[in-house]
Amino acid sequence: MRSIVSPLSGIRTPFGLRDGASVYAILGFEPKFVLDFKRGAYKKAGTATTLGSAITHTRASSATLVNSSGTLVTVGNNVPRTGHHIYDGTAWVNEGILHESEARTNLVTNSGDLSAAGWAGAMYRGSVTSGSPFGTYRTLSPASTSNNMGGAQRYQIGKTISSGSTYVGWALVKYSAGSGWFDLNIYDTSKGNEKAWFDLQNGVVGTKESLIVDHGMVDYGDGWWLCWASAAAASGSGGVSYEVPNGDGLVTCSAGDVILIAGTQFELGLTPSSYISTAGTTVTRAADLLTVPAANLPYSSTNMSIQMDGKMTYADGIVSSEVEMYRWILSSSNYINSTVQAYAAKTGEPVFSQRQASSGLDSVVGSGNTYAPDTDVPFNLASRHGSTFINGAHEGTLLTANTTPTILPDLSASGLTLGSTFMGTIGQFRVWDEDLTDAGIVEAST
Repeated sequence: MRSIVSPLSGIRTPFGLRDGASVYAILGFEPKFVLDFKRGAYKKAGTATTLGSAITHTRASSATLVNSSGTLVTVGNNVPRTGHHIYDGTAWVNEGILHESEARTNLVTNSGDLSAAGWAGAMYRGSVTSGSPFGTYRTLSPASTSNNMGGAQRYQIGKTISSGSTYVGWALVKYSAGSGWFDLNIYDTSKGNEKAWFDLQNGVVGTKESLIVDHGMVDYGDGWWLCWASAAAASGSGGVSYEVPNGDGLVTCSAGDVILIAGTQFELGLTPSSYISTAGTTVTRAADLLTVPAANLPYSSTNMSIQMDGKMTYADGIVSSEVEMYRWILSSSNYINSTVQAYAAKTGEPVFSQRQASSGLDSVVGSGNTYAPDTDVPFNLASRHGSTFINGAHEGTLLTANTTPTILPDLSASGLTLGSTFMGTIGQFRVWDEDLTDAGIVEAST
């Protein structure tokens, strides 16, 4: 890739031409709008620009991201979380911008200090030690095999919860000694324990009790794992426990078991969000909002093409569009969008849609289970929209074109919301006022 310095922005960008096309071109078609959050390259009206000029980002609170060394850092209000890194098993990889369209509140009032008020549990409370991705950690270890609460060595916190809502609890933990087993208990006073187990020594997700909605592990490197589980509330009282299992039918701990615990979170939601540090009270991270002004977007009344890639976090929910990648909308009868359906047999279906008041709704739908519900699920989508067609592709797989449209919606004066219903990272987003053709969207999504 050859880079040049833009005389307009003063930033280094990869828009230098080679063989007549930039690295963002597809089959010779240059996108007029580019957001490359990984490389830090942005373009509007075909010209290199800056992030702040290309797109508007707002968030009414501070928030956290992970830097290139795997360390948690905090940025201020309205600061976009570019340069967010995810561990791929061997290295920390820049995945672009961390974008969370849901506001979340950490209901744990002392998320990193498990000796503070609000925590219960008869166990050895280790001293604060530096050296975790979140800065410090404590130990979770029984002082003796008989020093337990209901068969487990645990840190526990009770909370007021809302019946019918789903909560997710998680902790950043690491194996130190002993069996290496850890469990999360999302308990409810009307239902009892709801546990999920994790083998920290081997980095393996264990089993779960039937009332746990979902559970998983996220690798933070150097033996650290973010272990999470979610469950639906049936009463107004419950909470979360972080436990060394003992006599629960899976594994029995010993006095020599030691687990390191660096941070905890208990929040309303189906999947875990970025860490929200607390010290004495609950804290809310506001939602991210990314909007592209209409003036920055190319538009054609006959042909448009769009591509987006990144990593999404979602659960098998109960709504038709658990994820909405983008929404380019004039009204409820005039829009273009891309979603991932997440319910029943339709879970993981990519959907590309366009709607015009007289033409109606026209869509192309991929296969169910294209994307399995999980954290940091990779995706690469591309679509072509015309006055007589619509088609899409994902990961280089072409769908079957829909040729029923009769007109494209007029979005020439409409802005676009990027990541409108989205939890995860966005790597790249490109827009053409041309038809890439089927071969082009296959290449763009590969």
